[in-house]
Amino acid sequence: MRHGHTCARLFAATALALIAPAAFAAETPTCPEVAAPPAPVCLATMQGLAYADTEADAQMAAEAIQSAATQFSSAFGRALAPGMLVLSATFDDEQAQRFARDHNLGFWQVWLSPADKRAQVETVMRRANPNPDADRVAQVLGHLQAQHLNTLRHELGHAQYRAAYWPDAESVDGQYGTPAPDWLEEAAAVRMEGDAARAQYERNFFAALRTESPAVLPLAQFLAHTHPVVAQRQALMQSSGVQTPSGIQVMTMSGDGARAASLFYSQSMLFADFLDQTSIQPHILGAISDAIAAGADFESWLADTGAVYGLPGDIAALQTAWDAWCTARAGGAHEAAG
Repeated sequence: MRHGHTCARLFAATALALIAPAAFAAETPTCPEVAAPPAPVCLATMQGLAYADTEADAQMAAEAIQSAATQFSSAFGRALAPGMLVLSATFDDEQAQRFARDHNLGFWQVWLSPADKRAQVETVMRRANPNPDADRVAQVLGHLQAQHLNTLRHELGHAQYRAAYWPDAESVDGQYGTPAPDWLEEAAAVRMEGDAARAQYERNFFAALRTESPAVLPLAQFLAHTHPVVAQRQALMQSSGVQTPSGIQVMTMSGDGARAASLFYSQSMLFADFLDQTSIQPHILGAISDAIAAGADFESWLADTGAVYGLPGDIAALQTAWDAWCTARAGGAHEAAG
């Protein structure tokens, strides 16, 4: 959801089915008085500014900012200056970047309001199938509506990660967002989602692992893997996608493509959990991100620094540790479900 190019959020039509203030801000920022604000309604929180067309949408955006900022600080060990989230189909990323920098905001993100998203997704579904099943359309739209707050947290995860580690980076062809590996970029976003969404990612992953799905990748492949959306973005946009005036791209995926994308989210989240739980030092994701932003790659970081965090020094040994962790985690999840 990224810097330097348009945002692209996956809406899989078939397969994808704490609030404590961050320590950075000493006082709540205020909504600036400007002639042309990003949206009519502005709510200020300790973690940033929430803009939307309605009070209810602005309140949802404010909640997303608060929860995502708290989660980001916990996961990466750093708090950012207050940022902004704009729910708008017309205010674009470049406008948001200028507004944020003009008002000393640490990060920015533009996303769709619930009503805008519903309209765009329905358009995409009808473009892909001019006579879609009405019940299926209603089911997908209802799911998206229910998950909107998680989507906002997810997008803010991308925005905060970009601001923390790649504030001046240009877009990179063939990558999903920042110059970070796609698994790390996605882990930063999925980590911001709520407990129920994370539990669903976990269930999906271990169900695929039990059936030996080829979409669950060995680490040597996974760590260098391009996000599945990137490989299919151009074809999807040509066949069924739409782009809003704000620059947000809306697409649908189904079948194997959607399953691969869903499992990439799941594996990214669980691999980050594995690193956290295996590490003997806090904030390992932040340490890895610092090293990669400084020019290292994950394999060299592991060889040089992995032992400091209690990790093996090469990918083959890390695979063994990961397999053992997955076996234990799957067993625990099964007992909890039983």
